[in-house]
Amino acid sequence: WQQPTAVRLVTPNPTSATQLNNPNAMSGQGPDGNRPVTALTFDFIGGGPLQLWQFLLRLLIDNRCQHLIRWTGNGWEFKLLDPNEVALRWGLQKNKQRMNYEKLSRALRYYYSKNIIKKTAGKRYVYRFVCDIQSLLGYTPNELFEACRLRPQNDEDDE
Repeated sequence: WQQPTAVRLVTPNPTSATQLNNPNAMSGQGPDGNRPVTALTFDFIGGGPLQLWQFLLRLLIDNRCQHLIRWTGNGWEFKLLDPNEVALRWGLQKNKQRMNYEKLSRALRYYYSKNIIKKTAGKRYVYRFVCDIQSLLGYTPNELFEACRLRPQNDEDDE
């Protein structure tokens, strides 16, 4: 595993790509300073095939996917709210029609020994990025939540 050296946040409109350190991105404004950012995603600079942890990070940063996967508000911890749908989308991304949560969770276990993602003990479908995501993204968790207009999943939100 080789950690990318840079990430670029982009708005859904491909003509308005913005760097992470753009001060307008932090304020929730579009690159023109007026139009609010409705959703952000990111591209890894350096290429190569999309890895599962990168795919999960993309979903986590996209506020349109908060019904599937969401930050817990506890650092870089996240919860799969609809693990089967997340697995299905990963399968579509990798052209593997038989993907399910069991296979996805097996793939996630590969990252444990690589110190990329770890399972949060005692919590179902809850994981944490243990690699230096903050340096990679250039945001603290709370700054990222604000920039991407994300609402972390609180314990009282659990079923």
